[in-house]
Amino acid sequence: MTQQSMPNPAELYEAAVAQTRKFVAGVKADQMSAPTPCGEWNVQKLLGHINDATNYLTGFMGGSKPDIAAGQSALAAYDTITQAALASVKAAGAMEKKGPGPMGSETTGAQFTGLIFGDNLIHGWDVAKATGQDTAMDPKLVDACASMLEPTIEGGRSRGAFGSAVQPPPNASAQDKFLGMTGRKA
Repeated sequence: MTQQSMPNPAELYEAAVAQTRKFVAGVKADQMSAPTPCGEWNVQKLLGHINDATNYLTGFMGGSKPDIAAGQSALAAYDTITQAALASVKAAGAMEKKGPGPMGSETTGAQFTGLIFGDNLIHGWDVAKATGQDTAMDPKLVDACASMLEPTIEGGRSRGAFGSAVQPPPNASAQDKFLGMTGRKA
């Protein structure tokens, strides 16, 4: 996929936020300690990771990280944090912005937004899986994320960002193949 044919990272991120929001809305209070496909995190810690990564994106783009009130629901916190991030990635010049990314190397706003798009999409599935929700993801988002991740997945795996690939059955859906690529078993 060439740079010109790449979907707009801000639009992908916005769509992933909307999808993940449904999964976060489906989390019940008694499920916060449930284990997730991310072995080291329960649902509460995974939601914290999603919010921290989102705040990092907002800060990279020059936006202000929102204050979260003590006792705020997981959904309200997610909404507050993602709305700040969405405003920052939609700002003029955001995709061209340059600075140090999470791995320390220089990155662009488009690349960083793409990274957080993938993080949000994949971890949204993790939340849904951990809480017994329908885990179907938008096929267009799955395809876009798979295309973005494919060239870098092994580097991410070597840094511990992804587990070992899981080989899906031959007749697996595109979503199941994507999840397998990220070390998840559907």
